[in-house]
Amino acid sequence: MVTLEKVRRDAPWSWIRGAVGDMRAAPLVSIGYGAVFTGIGIAITLGLWSLGLVGYAPVLVGGFALVAPIFAVGIYRVSQKRDAGETPKLLDFWRISGGRLSQIGLLSVLLFVFFLAWARLAQFLFAMIVAGDADFHLGSMAGFMFTDPAGVTLLAVGTAIGAVLAFAAFTVAALSFPMIIDQDVDAVTALVASVKAVVKQPLVMVTWAWLIAFFIAVGAAFFLVGLAITFPLIAHASWRAYKDFAPKPKPSAATLEASRAQS
Repeated sequence: MVTLEKVRRDAPWSWIRGAVGDMRAAPLVSIGYGAVFTGIGIAITLGLWSLGLVGYAPVLVGGFALVAPIFAVGIYRVSQKRDAGETPKLLDFWRISGGRLSQIGLLSVLLFVFFLAWARLAQFLFAMIVAGDADFHLGSMAGFMFTDPAGVTLLAVGTAIGAVLAFAAFTVAALSFPMIIDQDVDAVTALVASVKAVVKQPLVMVTWAWLIAFFIAVGAAFFLVGLAITFPLIAHASWRAYKDFAPKPKPSAATLEASRAQS
């Protein structure tokens, strides 16, 4: 259904270098996107803090990692415009055709399913491990997770489960969103291309997945402010990964037959 180019083992580092070049070419647009979503994240966190529910913030940060490709569409367009020799603009994503937006919507629903599964599992783990612990207070969640045995267990098990879900979401979205932005393909074809890249070159893609997790963690560690830089960096690098793999849909049997008939 889809053919891919083979990439070098150290390709993720070249994707990051390419991403840095994209950000330098359009810093206001790239970081502008990052700042918008970072601002939303900070506002949500502050809202939770004001309600005494800041303990839920790690769940939301983990969930953001699952659905981030949806919000990176505008950043992919920055890289696409730069490749075309055009000047990227902040609202270029509005010029995506309706057909492609519908396919993006289908993939977005799948990622939101991962997000809802993560939220439900986090709730279940909390009920199983923490509920009833007299030392637990939602407002001091961070200290609890690193000092209380129940908190450490919650952190370890939650991280393991979150990593599995995050890698599943990564497998689905690594190439699919940029491919739909760049080519007139359906969501299934784009999804197959992404999964095939992970299956065919697992060492490269696992390395890339770990780098994404690292950059998200670094961005989140600085009170989420760092995501204004690391989020667009990851998005631009994901576009570079897509261009490196250069997925191409195979022509269907009907297309081949029509081509033979014309010749």
